[in-house]
Amino acid sequence: MTWLVLMGALTVCGAVGVVVNVNQLRWDHRVAREVRALGAVKPWSPAPTTEVALPSPVARYRAVAVGARAPVTGLTLRHAGTFCMSLTSKPMPIRGTQRFSADPPGFVWSARVRMAPGVWVDARDMAVNGHGSMRVLLDATVPIADARGPEIDQGSALRLLAEMVWYPTALFDARYVTWSAVDANHARASLRFGAEEVSGTFEFGADGLPVQFSAQRFNDKHELRAWGGTYGDWRSVSGMRVPFEAKVSWRLDAGPFTYAHWLVEDMEFDAPRIDPAGAPHE
Repeated sequence: MTWLVLMGALTVCGAVGVVVNVNQLRWDHRVAREVRALGAVKPWSPAPTTEVALPSPVARYRAVAVGARAPVTGLTLRHAGTFCMSLTSKPMPIRGTQRFSADPPGFVWSARVRMAPGVWVDARDMAVNGHGSMRVLLDATVPIADARGPEIDQGSALRLLAEMVWYPTALFDARYVTWSAVDANHARASLRFGAEEVSGTFEFGADGLPVQFSAQRFNDKHELRAWGGTYGDWRSVSGMRVPFEAKVSWRLDAGPFTYAHWLVEDMEFDAPRIDPAGAPHE
């Protein structure tokens, strides 16, 4: 009887494994379709032919980070790091891939969070053609979140604006981003994202590069809350200065809750490449 029970358990485990593998393939194919959709979006207006005056800290940032570099058309970025699911959870390992477009700005991000040995959470966030979407599954099978709507559009657009430091030529395309002065070390950027316009404030350091970004973003309780991130480990890549480290936080009454810590591993500019897998399957 013991052997029969054991064989039955192994059969069930095998069947579950097959279902998970099939669903993982479906997940990867879906992300690949969304990446193709990102690349198929047409520009919203003709490219500008004249330069736009920039606030002094932004003009300095452009000179330091971009110089004479031609505008980036796209970026594939891969990162490691950690992610916190909640205030009470501990940071868990994450690996992700993010594909950015520049004209118009958008992204598709897919990642895997390692919850425990053999247990993964698959996440996909995107900002495409004026709309955002967040989808999260346990082992690419059990739905955890599938969110969309105006508040998600706003949040995805703010994430896009904050992360355009990874392909900074997009921050100086006046069709999509406009700047207004705050003071010698701060400037406000506004991003046109479909019918949505979102704004946030960049703080610049003594070297002219952004130190942090801050904005008001909707949380999962439909409340506007202070949100933002910090940048570090700046390096020269493909004729630009870009950060290889970023931390993302909600500003809570008790202090900042840092839920994402990205460590960039690889950046490839101007070379379309569909690779939805956010992490190796272990």
